[in-house]
Amino acid sequence: MKARSIDKNYAKKAGILTAVSLFAKVLGALYRIPLTNVIGAEGVGLYQLIFSIYALAIALTSSFNSTLISRGVSALVAIGEKDKARGYFSKAAAESFVSSLLIASLLFLFGESIARLQGAGGGGLGYRVIAPAVVLVSILTSLKGWFGGNLNLTPTAASIVIEQVVKLGAGIALAVLFRSRGVSAAAAAALGGVTLSEAAATFALVLTYFRRREKGRIESVSLRQIWKEGVPLRLNGLILPFSVFVDSLILIRLLSRFGLSGRSALSQYGIYSGAISSIVNFPVVLVISLAIAIIPLLSRAKATRDLTSLKEKSALTVKLTLAVSLPFSLALILLSRQAVRLLYPVFSVEEMRLASSLLAIGGGTVLFLSLTQIYGSLLQAVDRAEVATESLAIAMLVRVILLLILVPKIGAIGIALATLISYALATLLNVLKWVAYTGRAENAFKTLASLTASGAIMVSAILAPVLLFESAWISILVSAAVGSVAYLTAVFAFKVFSASELRQMGLKRAEKE
Repeated sequence: MKARSIDKNYAKKAGILTAVSLFAKVLGALYRIPLTNVIGAEGVGLYQLIFSIYALAIALTSSFNSTLISRGVSALVAIGEKDKARGYFSKAAAESFVSSLLIASLLFLFGESIARLQGAGGGGLGYRVIAPAVVLVSILTSLKGWFGGNLNLTPTAASIVIEQVVKLGAGIALAVLFRSRGVSAAAAAALGGVTLSEAAATFALVLTYFRRREKGRIESVSLRQIWKEGVPLRLNGLILPFSVFVDSLILIRLLSRFGLSGRSALSQYGIYSGAISSIVNFPVVLVISLAIAIIPLLSRAKATRDLTSLKEKSALTVKLTLAVSLPFSLALILLSRQAVRLLYPVFSVEEMRLASSLLAIGGGTVLFLSLTQIYGSLLQAVDRAEVATESLAIAMLVRVILLLILVPKIGAIGIALATLISYALATLLNVLKWVAYTGRAENAFKTLASLTASGAIMVSAILAPVLLFESAWISILVSAAVGSVAYLTAVFAFKVFSASELRQMGLKRAEKE
């Protein structure tokens, strides 16, 4: 009964975190949209080139930290070793802080050289502005891991809101203030908003940690153990940022081979990596929030050898992922033209045409990217991070090969197609390995068929608004309203979720015992 009560309370907090993360992603999308309209496709291209290296630095030093600490602390608390849990947190946080300080120093000192290597001279200022954020994020992710490991997701939710609100306000304000000084200054100013947002979120979590910290002994944990458990997570977390880093080195040159000038190539890169990726990644935040929430519960179930709970929670997580990502995927495919017209009026006719095509292809990517993320998190939670790493590495290698073949022939469309195919491959590999480890989920094919039918009903419902209304606003609003009702009605009519699953999600009252 106690375990059930803990799970129920945690599920409520996980639901709050998911809702907050969705709100934060809305703010994030709102940030990218006006940013693109303020500094243009070329400015966003430069911003994304610098941000790709920043993301790689975070992956090297701390992005894995939240999962590592959350998983380790949760498992130790579950078996009553709180002193060791404190030691685990302290040692992992210290290691991350030292490595982040080293990488941040390199970015600050050699940023201009990195920018020239990317074919984007003048980006050195942006690297100096973003470098402190690398250190701040190491502290932030460590604290998120500590709170998550103790099944307290409220501080993480609060930090997400603070982070996005500050980035939106400060980033846009600084970009507007400095845009008259040129593309390089405007992009650097926007990156300054990122640094300020990480500073605000870190300050808030540090205050919360010291106010809520329980006094107790800190039992030393071997640094070798931290490294051993962290290496698979670090490698897995490195693959996507490293892929983006490779993009930043080769895509401008590949687009030039397609026949574009340097500025046009940078603009197309900006459209894909900034304007379109921000929309494609929007629904994926729900899955990431779900992953953050589920890892401690699965680690707890594994530590206590509760295999029934592990299978039930993982199956429900995958089902929720499909139920959320599928309608978003279909909607982006059908409404790509209207979405681009509405969100990016600053684009030229040619840029809008390209962006619409990229977004339609990206709609398909939503489904596979979501599944790749969730299966990767499930494998990490049961100490199979190296399996997820292997699948993603193979998929990203295939992506690079496809980029080299497609981009010189069809331009930026080749980037979108290569990304779609690679995530489909990563999903397939992860599913096969998860099934080999846990066995096939009960009613898996029935669930897939029911959700596919629900998606088809949604598509039928929104075809009329898409075809009839010329106004992008009206078309999107009517489609969203009609499509949501049709999809949710179909999901419940086909009984995609069982009564027990609805109770776990708080959508049905528990029966009196």
